[in-house]
Amino acid sequence: MKRTIHWTLAGLLLVLFAGLAGTLGKSGPTPFDDAVGGWIRGLRSDGLTVFFKALSPLVSTTVFAVLLVVFAALFVFAFKKRLEPLLLIVNLAGAFGLYRVLKGVFERPRPPASDALIHAAGFSFPSGNALMSASFYGLVAYLLYRHWQKRKPAAAWTAVLIGAVLILLIGVSRVYLGVHYPTDIAAGFALGIAWMLVCAASVLKRG
Repeated sequence: MKRTIHWTLAGLLLVLFAGLAGTLGKSGPTPFDDAVGGWIRGLRSDGLTVFFKALSPLVSTTVFAVLLVVFAALFVFAFKKRLEPLLLIVNLAGAFGLYRVLKGVFERPRPPASDALIHAAGFSFPSGNALMSASFYGLVAYLLYRHWQKRKPAAAWTAVLIGAVLILLIGVSRVYLGVHYPTDIAAGFALGIAWMLVCAASVLKRG
C-alpha cells in the first residue's frame, strides 16, 4: 500500500509540474512570479543577502559528492544498509539529467541580470537547485526517518524537519538572489519530490 501511495503522489506532482509549465509564456514572468517574487525580493537586506548567498554551495557538485560519500558510509557502516548508497547515486544522477534535459526543452530565460545579486548561467525553468535539493536532501531525510522512526522518533522527525527547512530555504534563496522566478522553484520542487518518491518506493514492499 505504501508503494502505491508513493507512486500516486509522484503522479500528482508531475501533473502539478505540467500545470506550471503550461502557465509559462514565451518569455518573462507570470503574474504569480511578479507577486511572489516581488515580495521575496522586497525582503532584501545585507544580512539576508549574506545568508542566502551562503546556501548556494549546498547544491554544488563538490558538496553533493562529499555528502554522497558521507551518507553512503553512514548507511553501509552504521546502519548496515547496502541498497541506500546505490539509491543515492541513482537519485543524484537522475535529478541532474532531468533538469538538464528540461531546461533545454523549455529554454526559459532567467530574470534580468540587472536585478540579480549573483551570476547564474543557463536557462531558468525548472530550477536545477530546487529540483536537486528536493530530490537528494529529501531522500536522505526520508531514509534517515525510516531508519530512526521506531527506535529514535525524535531524531527521525528532526531529520525530516531539517531536510524540509533546508530545501525550502534553498528554493527561496534563488528567487531572493534574482536568478529564478517562483514558478521555476515550484516546478523544481514538484519534479524533485516526485523523483524522490519514485526512488523511495524502491525500498518499500510491494503494495
